[in-house]
Order: sequence, then C-alpha cells, then structure tokens
Amino acid sequence: MDAPCEPGLGSRHLLELHADVEPILGEIVDVVPSPSGPVVDYAVRELPLQAVRELLSLIDRLRARGLAVQNDVARPRERELIADPRRLREVLRALMANRCPARAVSEQGRPLTKLIPADIVPDQALPLEWQTDDVFPDPPFFIEIVSHFSVFRFAVPRTELRGDRMAAPVPLEIERARHRAWVRARPREGEGFITFIHPRWPELRIRRPLSDISFDGVAFDTKRLTDVLYPGLAIKDLSIQWRDRERFDFRGVIRHVGNTSNWSGEDIAGIVLVPHSEDDAARWRDHVIRLLSPNTRADGRFAEQVWELLDRAGYFGLSGMSQSDFLSQKVGFGKFCRRIARAPDLGSQVVRPSARGVEGSVSAVRPYERSTFFYQTARHPNHVATAGSGRGQILRDIHLDIMTRTYRDSPNTEWLMAMVQESARFPRLAYYDIPRRYVDSGRAYILPIRPLKKTTTPGAPRTVYADTTFDTATEGERKMVCDVLARTKNPIYLEALDFVPDRFDLAQIGEEWRDAGILRKREVLIARGPEGPIVAAIVELVDEGVHLFSLLDAIRIVPLQEGVLPKELLTKLLEFAGEFYEAHRKTTFTYHFEGSDGRSDIGHALDAGFQDMGNAFLILLRWELVPEMLEQIYQVAAPRDLPALPPPLPAPP
Repeated sequence: MDAPCEPGLGSRHLLELHADVEPILGEIVDVVPSPSGPVVDYAVRELPLQAVRELLSLIDRLRARGLAVQNDVARPRERELIADPRRLREVLRALMANRCPARAVSEQGRPLTKLIPADIVPDQALPLEWQTDDVFPDPPFFIEIVSHFSVFRFAVPRTELRGDRMAAPVPLEIERARHRAWVRARPREGEGFITFIHPRWPELRIRRPLSDISFDGVAFDTKRLTDVLYPGLAIKDLSIQWRDRERFDFRGVIRHVGNTSNWSGEDIAGIVLVPHSEDDAARWRDHVIRLLSPNTRADGRFAEQVWELLDRAGYFGLSGMSQSDFLSQKVGFGKFCRRIARAPDLGSQVVRPSARGVEGSVSAVRPYERSTFFYQTARHPNHVATAGSGRGQILRDIHLDIMTRTYRDSPNTEWLMAMVQESARFPRLAYYDIPRRYVDSGRAYILPIRPLKKTTTPGAPRTVYADTTFDTATEGERKMVCDVLARTKNPIYLEALDFVPDRFDLAQIGEEWRDAGILRKREVLIARGPEGPIVAAIVELVDEGVHLFSLLDAIRIVPLQEGVLPKELLTKLLEFAGEFYEAHRKTTFTYHFEGSDGRSDIGHALDAGFQDMGNAFLILLRWELVPEMLEQIYQVAAPRDLPALPPPLPAPP
C-alpha cells in the first residue's frame, strides 16, 4: 500500500484482487510492518457465495503457479531422517512387502501418479521395482509411501523401465513424518457418509463419502469450489451414516481442507467430532475399534483357549520352567481374564480367535497410575495360512487392538512399560529397538534387570540375622526410601513406577483395582540395625494369575546406607519378603535385581532359593511414541516374500 493505514480506517473498503473476482467488501483490522512493506490483515464482512468460489478459484490458480501456499497444513507430530544403511533397507523392504500405497510426487509436492510396490531385485543397481495403472513419471521426482502411521519420502534421481515396471535405486536417506495421533480406519467405497448444512450458506446441503475415521474425527471427500469449506468452520449439527443402518450425530469443526492426504488428487476435508453425550462418544469409540480390529476380541471368554495357546507356544517353558510350575495359577488366571474384560480402563486381554481356538494373544494392565504394562504375547506355533491371517498379520492385529484399547480407555496412560528377555527375538525387535532411539532425548528409559523367581515355602522359620530386626517400614522410613530413590534413580523410572511421594502408596490405583475385584498393593519392608534402617525391600502384590511369571509380584531392594551390604543380610531380607508373600497366600513371586547383568551379583538371591530367569530389560517409553512402536511391529512382522536389499557398496579408498 502506498499510504499508511490504520486499523478500522473508514467503515468499509472494497478490495480489488483480480479481474476474475468481484471486489470484496471488508475492513482493515491490522497493519504489520515488514521489510517489503506493510502487511495488511483484511477481515471480510460480507461475501456472497459466488464471490467465495471465485476467490477460491483464484487461490487454486496461484497455488498451481507456486505463488500461494497452503498454510493450514499441520506440522508433523514426529519427523526423522533415516540414514543408517541397515535400518533404511529394513524399512524399505517392509514397506514394499506390506504393499503400502505409494505415489510419485514432483519436487514441489504435486501428485504425479500412483505406484504399486512390485518386487525387489537385489542384484540390480536399481533394485526397487514399481508398477502403475498410469504413466511412469520422468525423474527426478520423489516417492511417498504411506504406512499405518507415517509417510516415508525419498528422492528418485534416475529410473529405468523393465517391461511394465519402473526400477529405482535405493535412496541414501528417507524422511519419515507422522501427522496423526493414532491410526485411522479406512471405509470401503460407499460404506460411510457425512451430511450437514453449511452454517454460513444454508442453501448448501453437503453429503460426502468418508475417506477415513478415527476416535476424534473423520476425513471426507470434498469439492473445494462446491462445498466452500475452510479451517475453523464450526458445524452445530452433522450426522454420519454407516451402511444405511447406523447413524451417529455430532457437532464438529473443520480442521483442514486440501489434497495433502488424498492420493486421488481430489480435495479432502478433516473435521474434529464433538459428541452430544458420553453415550454417543462410547458408541462411536466402539464403532471405530470394530473397524480397526475386526478379527480380534477382548471380552474375557477365551481364558481356557489362551492357556492352551501359551502351552503350545512354549511360554510355560521359558526360563527353564514347565507347565506344572503354573498349574496353581490356572484358576486365578481365568478369574483375572473375566474381571479385566469388565475394567477396560485397567487393561485388557486381546485374542485372535479361530475355528481351532486362539491363534494369538497379548495382555496389558495398568499397574501404576500413569503406566500400562504389555506382556504375555503368544502366537500359535503351527500356523494355518488363511486369508488375512499370516503369521505376521496375527501379531500386528493383536498389538494394534490392545494398544488402541489402551489409547481409547486409559487416557491417564503416559508410559508404555514392558519387560523384554534379552534372548527373545520378537519382543526385543518390537519393544526394545524403538525405545533405544529415544533414550538420549529423555523420552524413553531402558534398565537392565535380572528377574529371579521363587516359590513360597509354607511354614518356613521366621527370618533372623545377627542384631538386625525385620519389620514393616514406619512412615518416616517410607519417606527415607522415597528420598533415596529420588537421589539414585532415573526420573522416568520414578515417575512411571509411582516412586514419587504423592503416589508411592499406590492408593489411587489400588482402589481402582479393588473396584474391579483385583488385588493391587505395595508395601515397604525394612531391615533395621542398632543404628537405624540399613536396607529396604519394596514389595508389590497382585492377584494370582494376573502375570503368570509373577513379574508384578516383585521385590526391589533399596540400600539406605553407604557401602557394600553383607550378602547374608540381603539374603535374609529376601527371605523376610517371602514371608510377606506367604501371608498373602501367593505361590510365586519375583525379585528384580536392577542395573547389572553379572551373575556373580545375584548370589544373595540364589542363596535365598530364587531361580535365575536370565538377563532382561525394563522398557519405559512415552505413550505418544507408541505409534512409532506399532510402526516397528508392522515392519518386523511384514511378509517375507521379498528378498532383503543388499548392503551398500563400500566407499572407494
């Protein structure tokens, strides 16, 4: 502008933009100085529908020429550059083996053509082969691949045609970006529609097919110039019809409009859904989870089949055990399966049923206020191939379902928790590799532990050691234990395991478990010498059958004095902890020796009658990174019908 402007200068102004667009009536509300001249904030007060369409058409033309940008595209929640050659090749092979949808885009991001992963030819310089129903683009361009949570993007500098396929090289790096908080379900064509009256131009009645749905919102096909939708548009009443049989009513707010997520090249709109009532919200959440996980169940009816699955899968044989070591827990296991199904905010047991029983199972509980523990993953060893039930598909299905249920039903969860045996291949790949990448940024913590298991000994003599007494801790001693933990342990460990003063007694979470008919308790035992407390044992307790290896019936030792503690004292403290479990009629319990994997360090536990279960890791991961873990599980469990990519050639000397 040539002359200075003041906000509100004059009552109304006509803004002339282009010969194809009628002058727009509005008001100047702000003027911001900039190096290239004043930037004017111009508020439109009255705009006829036809004028809006003309304006949108002009904006589309400017964007096509690179003279305007879309500013309503959300920044990714997570972004990373994958440059490690080994991981890059594993990711590429999994994406192609999973037949993830792909497309070629220009350097400016304009869609060029859809691509279909075809094959990997390891002995070729251009080993990635693609097919298309269209025309292959000329390089250079980018390929974008959409997995279940993320979009992977890499440059393609050159290609060659091999019959009806296009071959491309392995990239040097891949950019991964995740925009969504959780995975979305994709309806079949014509399965779901959204309908509403445009709140600003009521002559527009909009009915459009849904392209994907989530717990919090949906995306739907739209025509920008016809529907005239824009970010921030509030809709008081909208309905979603599903297969002409179900209807869901909401309020909503348009979040974005564009073609960034729609690979057909058509426009797409995203809307946040606001239920009218909690009943409406629960109905919608149940509907979404049925779409996301149609082949899995979590209703507590499969306890006997899960027990048989654990036996067949070799779970009872881990760490030198046998099924006879677990028979005393079978009744409790059945009770727990039924009770946890009625308390979804505390956890769940997800199964993949089949005509012969159960093909796969995984469990989760929330033992601490803000942490959910995932455990007891098993898959039938004698796989019978059927449509949609490959070995990897079963593992993907049960993990997506149980983590989705946690996302839906346990909003207080801030940490994913797992214990991974060092020698267990799938749990290590699935639960260990992703947290390891986030340890340095403070979003994950991995603690080496040595779990040991013991069976209670009824009628054992009371623990006695020199002039030391063993007792339940006083309030002051409990505070001392909290203070020592705060000085010596990682903050993530303290927060995730409720080792903080206001949650140390597990009062809140214990009450939630009691309401579900399940025991959850923590106590502190103390060894006192003539000069005061020497060492504490934090003991935790759950009902029989909650965890078959008793990893939630756990002892953790906390020294309260400087120096090396006598081995016999630690042995006696563990024996005293055994009296606690015997008094609560527990058949087995465990001791978590933390922070070392040296067998010589566990002599005090072996002397107390514990059985070594081998090296393991305690895994803690921020919950917002669980989609990255699910992405990893989908890659680890990808079909093996494509060969691995060859390693990169060594750099010339």
